[in-house]
Amino acid sequence: MSTETAPRVVEDALYRRLCDFYYDEADLLSQRQYVKWFALLAEDIHYRVGFPEFYEHGTRRQVGIGNPYFDDNHVSLKVRTNLLGNPTTTTAENPPSIYNYFVTNIRARPATDEADAIDVDSRLLIYRVRASEPVPFILGARRKDRLRIAGDGFRIARRDAAIDQSIIQSPNLSFLL
Repeated sequence: MSTETAPRVVEDALYRRLCDFYYDEADLLSQRQYVKWFALLAEDIHYRVGFPEFYEHGTRRQVGIGNPYFDDNHVSLKVRTNLLGNPTTTTAENPPSIYNYFVTNIRARPATDEADAIDVDSRLLIYRVRASEPVPFILGARRKDRLRIAGDGFRIARRDAAIDQSIIQSPNLSFLL
């Protein structure tokens, strides 16, 4: 690959910080620390969770066609995190589920249209155990994020997540991606 066509990549030290950020975020979500997770968001966050549509054999798979499952901003995510973090405000998570979040395939590159921003692609696997369900629920997703460098950390300015399953077996979507 020539240097003219080589993709722009971030330096190793920055990549390690990005990985640590994503691992820390996964721990916050696994432990239902929604107030701390909310602090990772930029005030102009756009958080969108779409779904795949499958077509007949031989045609391209389309992701995020039509209305998304979630299309949130800072205000609506504040409401969502307050509801999820308080078991008395929702019956969907009472008793609370046990979650494990796994983040992998993290690829980062400097944003081309915004200074001090990084575009990151990652894969997410959520393993969820509910007291009322005998079989654990597993959900996979692809995420495309825009992170902004803020002080000694990062803020999530955009998250576009595409759930891999076309039919979700979970009784609800009472979690964040």
